[in-house]
Amino acid sequence: MIASLFAQVPFEQHRVVDTADFDEAHPLVCEALNSCRFQVLRGKITHNQLDILPCGNLSLMKLRYGNGADMSVDPSSLNGYYLLVLPTKGQAEFYFDRRTIEVSPQGAVLISPGRRFHFKASHDYEQVLLRLNRSAIAEAWCRLTAQECAPDICFDAIIPVSAAGWQALMPMLQWVVRCMHLGQGQDVAQAALLAQTEMLLATTLLLHQPHSMAAHLWPTPPPSAPQTIRRAQTYMLEHLGERLPAAMIASHCGLSVRRLQALFQDECGQSPLQWLRTQRLQAVRQIFSQEGDSGRIGETAARFGFTHLGEFSRAYRQTFGETPQQTRGKSKGRIVQVQQQHQGFGQRIVRTS
Repeated sequence: MIASLFAQVPFEQHRVVDTADFDEAHPLVCEALNSCRFQVLRGKITHNQLDILPCGNLSLMKLRYGNGADMSVDPSSLNGYYLLVLPTKGQAEFYFDRRTIEVSPQGAVLISPGRRFHFKASHDYEQVLLRLNRSAIAEAWCRLTAQECAPDICFDAIIPVSAAGWQALMPMLQWVVRCMHLGQGQDVAQAALLAQTEMLLATTLLLHQPHSMAAHLWPTPPPSAPQTIRRAQTYMLEHLGERLPAAMIASHCGLSVRRLQALFQDECGQSPLQWLRTQRLQAVRQIFSQEGDSGRIGETAARFGFTHLGEFSRAYRQTFGETPQQTRGKSKGRIVQVQQQHQGFGQRIVRTS
């Protein structure tokens, strides 16, 4: 399917590399894409080929790299552009974040800038590559969201040809192929058409391919109050010893501070920070109650966000009706009692014998 899409593209008219000499081909391929480390795993390199067709700011490439040998290629990450990888022949395995993706002409891969990856390819692997500048995705994002600045957007790497994302992308790729004869655009009308093509492609990806910021384009219904409370509480418990302003907790839950405080007041009868202080006091008390605890009270309190020892001591006594020293005293008393019981039991055994 992918190979037939590009069957009529005159790649041979735009050939940049055509040689069996890998040392000659390698720097030219790196210049067009990214510098990378290359390793032959098996076999012998017989041919290298790179064709580059400009389409405004887009670039459509056909690459046969290290043909004749099974190879390993490590570009580390892409600098400033997205790369749509469209295999036309052979097999490859792409590695993202300890995840392996098997690639063939039955699927495409979308690599986002800054994302660490490498791949291994079979001796007959060939691919068509579509290079899309990072700025195009950023501009499309701003147009869709009416925001002035775009965040870093990382797309899901896999695009199965059976998925809705591919079905939406296919007409755009067909249009890109039709526009290839325009090159860089020789007049104002052609340049405008190519710019719109780039923007449509970027918009199609943002709307149809899953990515890290998709929830901001397709917002889900607001969670129920109990779900929001649990999410906030889980977040606070995971960061029990850190400084947590109410604004940070609210941002994590996707709410305003005022809304978060109202939910806590309705459900818990206290503010989020009051609830957090109680959990911190409980955590400190648990440590003081442990057998063998010998750390300084101030140091233990500081671990859980209490920077003023006097205020901590007052809050502790108000909550538990005793001082931290008294809690520790009970723990030491239990240890002494257990030791005495063990000694008495030992004496009875001696008398029996």
